[in-house]
Amino acid sequence: MPIGKSILMTPDPYHTPGYGGFCPQFKYQIGETFGRTTCNLLRNPGVASSGKLVLADITPKPESDSRTKLLQKRTQSWGDQKLVENMVPGYTGFIPKGQHYFGKRYALNSRNAIIDFEMDQQAHQHKMNELKLAKAIQSGSPVAPGFSQKLPEISSRYLTPLQPIAREPKPYVSKHAISQPLSPYYLDNNDTRKNFMSGYTGFVPRSRGQLGMGYPIITHLALNEFTDDLRSQSVQASKSVNIHRSATQMVDGKPIYPVETGLVPHYTGHIPGQKFRYGKTFGHSTENALKQKLAS
Repeated sequence: MPIGKSILMTPDPYHTPGYGGFCPQFKYQIGETFGRTTCNLLRNPGVASSGKLVLADITPKPESDSRTKLLQKRTQSWGDQKLVENMVPGYTGFIPKGQHYFGKRYALNSRNAIIDFEMDQQAHQHKMNELKLAKAIQSGSPVAPGFSQKLPEISSRYLTPLQPIAREPKPYVSKHAISQPLSPYYLDNNDTRKNFMSGYTGFVPRSRGQLGMGYPIITHLALNEFTDDLRSQSVQASKSVNIHRSATQMVDGKPIYPVETGLVPHYTGHIPGQKFRYGKTFGHSTENALKQKLAS
């Protein structure tokens, strides 16, 4: 029985009332309280058990001197500051890593959180110093005096020349690259993916005339027909543009239909689309007349 515990209380070990775990032979015991019954069962050598208690006493580990010296070194190096070894309860400022420590008094939780934070800071600083030293070694720069004791260790790791595995580097291709799905409208006619899946309810041009086949085949033929029509229309449009462009004849090295300026009033030649223009002067309405005709 622990020192200071009343003799009227149930001696250890025992389970507190409300314990929902398994206790061997408990259902055959009657007439005693839950605590005394579990105490007798746990002490009885005739009852088969694992021999290990569910709730074991937690013996606090003695704090190493290195952690204490670490916090003292921080206080001495930074001087007067808020995050010190003995934090006063009631301090409302932020304590780094304080959210990970609970269940103890404020000063002890704050002290452990500050020590943990200081250890992370020193580990980060150690890595940064090692990186600076490696950079100085590889570039041939002079090494700072404070890093001389680490020189053999760093040199053995970073002075080894790297051997290429290939003459030319291969292009990097990410395994998680996001690929946008290509629309069936932009695929080639020979591509088997140029169709829509069965159940698609959107409009498919040229599909009304296709009958008696599966939906993917119908949409494939319809999209091919639609693509061919667009290509033929674009070819005809380019031919008409070339014809209109060729109509810009030159007289004495000057175009008939100027682009930057209009025609001179009282011009008696043909002007494309002039009979449909009104509300402007003759010069403004005939400015770049050929382009206006094509736009209309």
